[in-house]
Amino acid sequence: MENYEVAASFRRTMGGVVPTLKVIRLSDKRVIYPFRGCADMPLCEDAQHAKNFAEVYGWQLVNGDIAVPE
Repeated sequence: MENYEVAASFRRTMGGVVPTLKVIRLSDKRVIYPFRGCADMPLCEDAQHAKNFAEVYGWQLVNGDIAVPE
């Protein structure tokens, strides 16, 4: 897991708070997320919930990449 960087945050919009996420495989600098065609992140009730959502989702993507690397 030390071969990955998960940068989780949030941004405020007119509709609410949206998680932001970037996941990078450090060994080859490959961006795992966001990728072309990825779904939009959901609106969250507050900033902490949005950041937590992004962090959990980011580590799920890391686990998926470890299981089935491209």
